[in-house]
Amino acid sequence: MHEQQKRPAKQNTISDHHVRIERTIDMVRRKPAYPFSVKDLARHAAFSEAHFHRVFKAITGETISGCILRLRLEAAAKTLVYETDKSVTEIALESGFSSSANFAKAFRKVFDCTPTHYRQRHPAGFRISRIGKATAERNVYLDSMSVDVEFVKMPDRNLAGLRLVGSFEHTRINQLYSQLSQWYLQTLGGPLPQETVSITWSDSSLACEETWRMDGCYDVPEGTKGSAPIVMRALNGGWTACLVARVAVTQMTVISDLWDRLVTAALSHPDIELADHPAYEIYRAASDGAAFDITLCLPLIKQPRGVKS
Repeated sequence: MHEQQKRPAKQNTISDHHVRIERTIDMVRRKPAYPFSVKDLARHAAFSEAHFHRVFKAITGETISGCILRLRLEAAAKTLVYETDKSVTEIALESGFSSSANFAKAFRKVFDCTPTHYRQRHPAGFRISRIGKATAERNVYLDSMSVDVEFVKMPDRNLAGLRLVGSFEHTRINQLYSQLSQWYLQTLGGPLPQETVSITWSDSSLACEETWRMDGCYDVPEGTKGSAPIVMRALNGGWTACLVARVAVTQMTVISDLWDRLVTAALSHPDIELADHPAYEIYRAASDGAAFDITLCLPLIKQPRGVKS
């Protein structure tokens, strides 16, 4: 049974989610050098692994990897000052870095000096609590968007998917859908579906770029047979937290911020329980071809209290 389902039945609030995330951060803070996996951390927080990184970022404002880096650097900075008998290499390895060179690179990026120089300056305090957190300027384009968050009972979907492995570059995604479209037309004839479904299996803030995985999909009739490398996939429907927005083709990078907005809005609801199903995105090209109508979908275990069917 999934860890999330083992928790006593109770009303989940945003405060409860905060407590679970902070409890996980405390675990990392106690052992910053330990190579925690996402599975370890998600289990400790009693969240689905499929959604843990989105919940974490929505609540803390930083990625999981950014948080771990921050805690490691905080521990290392204190050790540099208060344990002067230890060498920089010893501190690097004890803090979870693979080498003194990697430690120095990460340290310089944050403090703009070497660990040795930092030690020599003997700083009185450690004002580094925002290491790894988002520092981007306010996105005016995002602020001007018309964005709706709602709870919807989504249908089950039969999908034909093609997997992209590696970087999610626009040209590579176009090539993927071109290949998928060719298969669709040869197998089912035209016209092509007006919607595409994207299922992202990798957290780009944690996984190496060469291991990122995304499935680009079309809806297909039930019983359709795939042929390698096209794979048939059933996407569970049910109650879903959805964010709907129109995004210009030139502004697709705001999708990550939109996900943060959706997760934050969903978790603010008094009894949200995220289902152990992958989140996904539905795209429909606008009539002028210059934008997409996008629906971000976050599957839920049950109908939220107070939401009408």
